[in-house]
Order: sequence, then C-alpha cells, then structure tokens
Amino acid sequence: MTLSSAARLKALVAVIVWGASFPSAKVAVGEVTFTTLVWLRFGSGLLVLFLFLAIRRKLRLLPLREAVTFAALGFLGVFFHNSIQAYALQTVSAGMSGLIIAANPIAIALLGSLLLSEPLGKGKIAGILLAACGVLVIISRGNISVFLQREYSFGELVMVLSVFSWGFFSVLSRKALQRTSPELGMTYALTFGWLFSIIPFLVNGGLAELPSVSAKAWANILFLGIFCSALAYLFWYDALQVLPASEVGVFLYVNPVVAVIISALFLGESVTASMLFGGAMVFSGVWCVNSLSRMQENRRKRA
Repeated sequence: MTLSSAARLKALVAVIVWGASFPSAKVAVGEVTFTTLVWLRFGSGLLVLFLFLAIRRKLRLLPLREAVTFAALGFLGVFFHNSIQAYALQTVSAGMSGLIIAANPIAIALLGSLLLSEPLGKGKIAGILLAACGVLVIISRGNISVFLQREYSFGELVMVLSVFSWGFFSVLSRKALQRTSPELGMTYALTFGWLFSIIPFLVNGGLAELPSVSAKAWANILFLGIFCSALAYLFWYDALQVLPASEVGVFLYVNPVVAVIISALFLGESVTASMLFGGAMVFSGVWCVNSLSRMQENRRKRA
C-alpha cells in the first residue's frame, strides 16, 4: 500500500468513526448526564493521546501565550461544543443530529470569510444558502410553517448552535496551529477542555453516577473517548500530512451518512422523506462549495 493510499484509508476510517459517535453518544446519555459523558469521554481520550505523543517523543510544554490560546480553544471547541451536543442528544435523534452537523463545512466557510477575509464568490454563496435551506427542511421535517408556529425542538436548535461553535473553533484554530503542530495543539485543547468539564461533572453529582453505569454505557463512552476523541483525530492529522486538505475534506461528508445508517440499523430510528430531501440539499450545497474551492486552488497553481 502506497503512502497516499494509507492516508486515504486513515481519513475514511476517521470519518466513519465520527459518524458512529452520534448513535454511541445517544446510548451513553441514556444512562449518564451529558456533563458526565463529556468528562469521561475526553478523560479516556486524553490518556491515549498522551501515550501516543510520549511514544513519539513529541510531548513538550508550550509558551504561556500559546497555552492560553489553546485553553480558550479547548473551552470553545471541546468543553462547550461537546457539552451542548451531548445535551441536545438527550432529545434529538442521532440520525437527525448527523444530518444537521453536515452543515459544519458551510459554517466554517462563512466564518472564514467574516473573520479571516477569505473570498466567497457567488457560486459559494449559492451553495451555502442551499445547504442552509436543507438544514431548515431537516429541522422542520418538511413543514417550514413550524418556525412561524414555534413548534420546533429546542434540542435541534441547540444542535445547530454546535455547528457554529465548531465553525468558530476551526477558524480560530487555523492561526493558532501555524506555530504549533496539530498533534500537540489538539492535545492541549483536549486537556483544557477536559479540565473545564471537571466542575460541571462534580456539581451535577457525576461521581455518584459512576457505580451504576452499565457495561453497555461504558463500552460506548470508551469508544467515544479512545476512538472518536483520540485515534480518529490522529488518523485525520496523519492524512493531512500526506494529502491536500481539499482532498481529505471530501471524506468528511461521509460522516452524516454513517450516522443515519447506524442509527437506523442499531437504534431503530426512522428515516423520513424530509430528512433525505434536506440531507440531499445539504450535501449538494457542501459539494458546490468544496468543488469551487478546489477550482480556485487549481487556478492559483496554474497562474
């Protein structure tokens, strides 16, 4: 197997694992509070990351300024983002969550334009609007009048908020990672995110929950921590070291498809026509944005 083929395989494995995280988290929050899930998930993931970096001899202390930056990113992209996602999963189906999260690349494109002055042409704007309409179709289940009647699900709106929290995290991380390796930067962000989660975990009586957690819930929590929060990130960054970011990014769109399939197969969640239609709109919009980005990159290379 060539280096490029191995990188593509790692990227594919990463997004499949992330797609499975929504059904897995759905099972976990059925037994523990979302604050306990976040604390256990990232605690177990950090153990794996520290071990991995120690073996590679890449562990080192960051300068105070960089450490503070990753502390802020850890709060936003690890603690806050995953807390509101876990909270939303208490009432929102895993399949629906996966489709809403499909708008992540759209949020990143919008925020990148607003915060980093990255160019957005008419084609990209059209793709963004198409994907945004797809999210509205998914949330309203095909009945747009729901928004006027205020019969929407609060949990679904919280899940939409998590799209933007991840978008802010991703855009702000671009500058932070210019001076720090992705592996070390993500380890610091996860560490601070986990530290922020300790207080809610203790205040909400998380210690009292631990003895009653079933083996099934523990299996899902460890899967989320070890595979979704540690190994998948490492695979993703390994792929980025070999392949262009635009090529690796294409694999990200497999994520919600996996979430819907696994939710239907293992959790018995229904897949409605409006979810399929809205999901198709989201994927079409994301595809437009991604395709135009690659076209612009190719033109710059030829210039």
